Amino acid sequence: MRAYVLPAEGASPVFADVAAPQPADDEVLLRVTASSVNPHDAMVANGGAARYMTYHYPVVLGSDFAGTIEALGAGVDDLAVGRRVFGLVRELVAGRGSFAELVAVPRTWVAPVPDGVDDAAAGALGLAALTALRCVEAVTPTAGDVVLVNGATGGVGSYAVQMLVAHGATVLATARPGEEEKHVRKNGATDVVDWSTADLAERVRSLHPAGVAAVIDLVNRDEDAFTALATRVLAPGGRVACTGHAADADRLPGVVATNVRAAVDQEALRTIAELAGTGQLHAPITATFPFDEIPLAFEALRAGAVGKLAIDRTAAPSTPPHEQRTT
Repeated sequence: MRAYVLPAEGASPVFADVAAPQPADDEVLLRVTASSVNPHDAMVANGGAARYMTYHYPVVLGSDFAGTIEALGAGVDDLAVGRRVFGLVRELVAGRGSFAELVAVPRTWVAPVPDGVDDAAAGALGLAALTALRCVEAVTPTAGDVVLVNGATGGVGSYAVQMLVAHGATVLATARPGEEEKHVRKNGATDVVDWSTADLAERVRSLHPAGVAAVIDLVNRDEDAFTALATRVLAPGGRVACTGHAADADRLPGVVATNVRAAVDQEALRTIAELAGTGQLHAPITATFPFDEIPLAFEALRAGAVGKLAIDRTAAPSTPPHEQRTT
């Protein structure tokens, strides 16, 4: 099958023909119809994820997927061949991935696509929606809470804003004026602060002098910077979630602090499916790339594109495929 792979350590990603996978026990084999790119995928592609993942070459890249079931492994009796499903590849081994014609994954990594949700939208849920869900769960929003989302323009931030709104929270989002601000307001943000022109904490306090109930931080990886922001903007008894693992509970007395890693399970996927199926969660796709133009999607990701960048396996390339094009 044709796939976008990292062929060896130190190499650049290429399109290549690799052996088609077969489903093991308790796995399903999917024909991939849609996907999207994530910063995590870029880390795997450039080798940066090797500090926390084991690479089995050739590494088929890609995490998110939507598609139809081609075959069932032994022990899978609650799904049928031809069923539309979505999900993600999520493990500490880089080897199988969704930038391919087929992918075999554990049953627990997939869920049925809700009626009314097309493959493009389902293929853009995956890792970003799961990470957003874990962040929102960590800060336990209630109706009327004001929550700061730092990094609201990306995929995770876009989903987090929508999920917070579904809980009845008021969202204060970081974004620059123009397209970024339009994007976060479209997702449901009430207030917007431009992080690029002034002190962020000062801007937040000017809008909410009593402080915010919670912070979801998708930007900071430095403990000092994160602690300073949380200390200055939180109301007493606040909650924080950080994907950069910069939250130190010992430095934030009285604050519930969570460093988020997006573990996947059936309950999480069902929650995401329900939100998407009921219209409370929409895929914030801002650009779509044919499969042969995955390298261009990575370039757009590096350039700071907002929302989600989708991959459509059914779309024809706009230019002839570049077999050796790298990310």
